[in-house]
Amino acid sequence: MSLELCVLGSGSSGNSTVVRAPWGAFLIDAGFGPRSTAERLSGTGISVEDLSAIVLTHLDSDHFNDNWLQTIVKRQIRVHMARARVKGFLQLPAVREVTEKLAAKRFIAPLGIEQLIVGFDDALEPVRGVAINALHLAHDAEGSHGFVLECNGYRVGFATDLGHVPEVLIERFCGVDVLAIESNYDFEMERTSDRPYYLKERIMGGAGHLSNDQAFLAVRTILDRTAAACGPDRLPRHVVLLHRSRQCNCPRLLQKLFASDARIAPILTLTHQTERTPWLSARRPRAQHVEQLALAWG
Repeated sequence: MSLELCVLGSGSSGNSTVVRAPWGAFLIDAGFGPRSTAERLSGTGISVEDLSAIVLTHLDSDHFNDNWLQTIVKRQIRVHMARARVKGFLQLPAVREVTEKLAAKRFIAPLGIEQLIVGFDDALEPVRGVAINALHLAHDAEGSHGFVLECNGYRVGFATDLGHVPEVLIERFCGVDVLAIESNYDFEMERTSDRPYYLKERIMGGAGHLSNDQAFLAVRTILDRTAAACGPDRLPRHVVLLHRSRQCNCPRLLQKLFASDARIAPILTLTHQTERTPWLSARRPRAQHVEQLALAWG
């Protein structure tokens, strides 16, 4: 069995992806509460009860919903986050409130919230057999993290909420079987939107989000370098576009831009805020084309 992932939803209202591996399942980000996550997992073969861990790119509310806190303790789910964020996380009022609430109910868990939060620097293993290398990305004041997941010889590159594409991301994502990257906004739609100036500056200023053009260039560069180093047979089976803005982006624009490269068109998946993707596996035939809401606004 290879690594498989299913994006449960991706956008400013919530982000979460379930990863299935031979020895367990876990989430990358938990931006929907446990009930909503359970509904989105329905029909995937995975339930909340099957989750062993949550791996967080960062702590923005659309990537971690604090309604998870009680479920994390009750189900003993380990939460992996950047080591620099652990202390501040444990001091959040919501964390203290859940701890006090469970104590009042006399709920006794083998591990408390302090023991379930695991800090990482540049490597982690959320479930047995899945090694993850983390890379720091520019996003707002504290940054975000992208990941390269490896299991049984299969590799997945995952990066969202990044203001620009660093060279290290290109290097590490070369040769991945599944490439998932943010494509948040169309430059012209963002520029001419009625959003306030400060928000446009934040998004487009190099430490906010990735534009369609930036994402397209990154994907093409990764494919070019992969083909040059390993041959065309080592190109990804899937290219997955994450965190599309509903106000300043459009599926039509994304399809037109990314389909202009014949290598990308048949393997492109557009994620959506309210609908999950199919399971995306490294073993899925290359010719299969997954297209979500190609003619609809997100």
